[in-house]
Amino acid sequence: MRKIYVIGLCICTAALIASHDVYSQDNTNETITRFIARQAKANDADTYPEARKELSGDLNRDGKRDIVVLYTLEGFGGGNNYAQYLAVFLGYGRAYRHAANTVVGGKLNRSVELRSIVGSTINLNTKEYRSNDPACCPTLSRKTRFVFRRGKLTEIK
Repeated sequence: MRKIYVIGLCICTAALIASHDVYSQDNTNETITRFIARQAKANDADTYPEARKELSGDLNRDGKRDIVVLYTLEGFGGGNNYAQYLAVFLGYGRAYRHAANTVVGGKLNRSVELRSIVGSTINLNTKEYRSNDPACCPTLSRKTRFVFRRGKLTEIK
């Protein structure tokens, strides 16, 4: 009988955690999706949702969860160019507000992968272009960091 109680407790706890995450995630996704759609429209580009990556942390150290998003816009003006952006959404209770964004990579620039958040520092893995790399495929593995301070994202190499 004790095992049944423990299993039941685990299932209930998992259901409560899942339902809370679904609520928060829906709110976050809507805010982020609207922001990216506006950026795409303003730049005459398309979004690439499959490439979007998100991490959470407390970037401004106010005790609330903040979201960092790496997203890609492509097809600027109908071409095959693309750019990768890093955006910060600060948590305000159950809502999130855009606080900063900047270009971090793109075609003939570098390819970027979101790795981790430590304090107000966002860690990224990059692939830089060597002199003989084709436009599609940078090959030089590197790392970089961005710090969120005073409402701005700044790269620290």
